[in-house]
Amino acid sequence: MPARPALIKQADLTRIAKAMRLAGVTDWRADIGPSGTVSIIAGKSSNNHRKCDWD
Repeated sequence: MPARPALIKQADLTRIAKAMRLAGVTDWRADIGPSGTVSIIAGKSSNNHRKCDWD
């Protein structure tokens, strides 16, 4: 049986990880379903993330 292609590319997951870090989220995970859907579950956020100017 041939190997099936990856559902999500490593570059996409790296992009998600960088965005979560910049947003100040320290505890998160990405669930990837069999159909290729990506769900990001965010947990705790750090208090030292950069505040938005609009806040």
